[in-house]
Amino acid sequence: MTVEQMNVIISAATLVVLLTAAVAALVQLRHIRASNDLSTFSEAFELWYSPAVQEGITFIHRELPTKMEDPAFRRGLETAGPVDRVQHPEVNVLDFFDNTAIYLVMGNMREDMIMQAAGQAACSLWQTLSPAIAIMRRQRGPQLYASFEYLVWRAQLWHERYPNGYTPKGFKRLPNPDTWLSVDKTPPA
Repeated sequence: MTVEQMNVIISAATLVVLLTAAVAALVQLRHIRASNDLSTFSEAFELWYSPAVQEGITFIHRELPTKMEDPAFRRGLETAGPVDRVQHPEVNVLDFFDNTAIYLVMGNMREDMIMQAAGQAACSLWQTLSPAIAIMRRQRGPQLYASFEYLVWRAQLWHERYPNGYTPKGFKRLPNPDTWLSVDKTPPA
């Protein structure tokens, strides 16, 4: 075997080793990214179940519409400084969604993870919280909760794309009869 042939064989073997290492590195990076996504997702939704956020959710559904009628309550939102979170627990929910949206904006979490778990809730809460955000933006400017707004915009696009929810290809929905519909729609006696 000539020196040139030996060099070609060594070069080919080196190329195979390098390509194998590159493929292994890509697989490793994919696993690291998935692990980071899962960790970020877990941290975000651990915060979702925190007392401050859950109290804010309860407040939004039970009290916020009535409270928004009160000028003193609205004045508490229109400040350049911090909003009193005891009087305004809805701010904890706004901060949760804004911070979660930052993960999306910065590319730290896959969009499908956020949309599957919180897209519908984000859209619904945006509708309810939008008047409060508008009041807070009077003093703080349009950048306040812009990440949350972006999240809702992306969620709306997601729901247009998957109006019946995202499901993997080949998924067939199971029968789900609403056995109580006729009873629940009957007026009470």
